[in-house]
Order: sequence, then structure tokens, then C-alpha cells
Amino acid sequence: MNKKLIASIAIITLAAATYILGYSTFFTVSAVEVIGSTKPINTGITKGQKLARVEPRTVATKLEELDWVESADVSRNWINGKVVVELKPRTPIATFQNQVIDSTGASFVPQGDRPSGLIDIQAGTLDDAIKAVDFLTELPEDLNSTLTVVKVRSTGALVLIMESEGKKIELRWGTNSENELKLKVYKALIALPENANIKRVDVSAPHAPIVK
Repeated sequence: MNKKLIASIAIITLAAATYILGYSTFFTVSAVEVIGSTKPINTGITKGQKLARVEPRTVATKLEELDWVESADVSRNWINGKVVVELKPRTPIATFQNQVIDSTGASFVPQGDRPSGLIDIQAGTLDDAIKAVDFLTELPEDLNSTLTVVKVRSTGALVLIMESEGKKIELRWGTNSENELKLKVYKALIALPENANIKRVDVSAPHAPIVK
């Protein structure tokens, strides 16, 4: 078999494959399944569309422009023609300037009702708010569950407002350092009977805490 014949067969094969994938009635979208959304969304993919013309990365990039979507993954099944769109929603962790934010500090509008009980971050800048978010992700759940407000001072010092059973405590934490020791000191102080009615705890210097 000479080289010209081989080349001709290759060209014909490529042309046939291109036609089948891009123009024939074979390999079309039979269904679109969206995972991770509680509401119908427009993926830009339609039933009957040529499967080869569905570009997964392009579709995913467009969907990631939705503020509540952290990431998107699009896959095509060449056997049954089904396209699966999997969305990973952002996880609300706090509010900043009356907007819901996730662990990266990105603000978004959650699907459905706005979650209740989110910690309110009060900071002068978004960068400071993100620092507060980083701090929150390191806190144990038993402390996080009673935390309602995190204030970030211009110095970087943190002030936490704790609320449990209608009782509020202002916890002056100081900088984001020695957190394990500060937490241990705070728990020991509030466990003392004589501190049952305290309003403020300062553990910014954990070796010399102040209770009022």
C-alpha cells in the first residue's frame, strides 16, 4: 500500500469521524442533568444539540460566573448522550457588610432562604474580614456555636461577642496567636462559679487574663 493511498484513507477516515461527531444525527445530547442546584438553571446546553459541540470547559467557566457557584464540572457520555453538570455551591460561613461570604471572603447570594445564625464580621476592609474568616475556620465547634460577632480592630486585634442562653460576653482575643492557650484560659475562667455573671474577658495576654 503506497503512501498516497494511506494518506487518502486517513483523510477520509478523519472526515467521516468529523461528520459523525459534528453533523450527523448520531452523538447528540439526549438529556442534561444538573447536580448541586436547588433551582432550574440555564446551562446553555439543549437536548438534540451535537454532543461534540458541547465544550465542557467553556460551559463550566460560564457557570462559575454565578456568584453562588464555587466550581463547576461538565462531563459528556458518548454512549447514551447524557451531559452531567455538577455544581459545587459556596458554603456560607459569615456575613460582612450585610452580605453572605464564604471561607475565601467571596460574597454571594445563596440559593433559597438566607441561612440564619451566621456570624457577623465587623471589619474596616475586606482583607481584615478575610483574616477573621481564617480565624473562624480554626475555632472548635463548641466556641463557634456561641459566637455571634467578630470585630476586627485597625490594629488587627479581635473582639468576639459570645452569646449563650441570653447571656452575652465580650471576649477580647487580641491578635490571631496563641489561640489554643487563649481558648483554654477562657474556658477555665467561665467555668468558675464566681464568674457566673461576668460581662467581659480579656485573654489578649493569656498568662495575665482580665475578667470584668
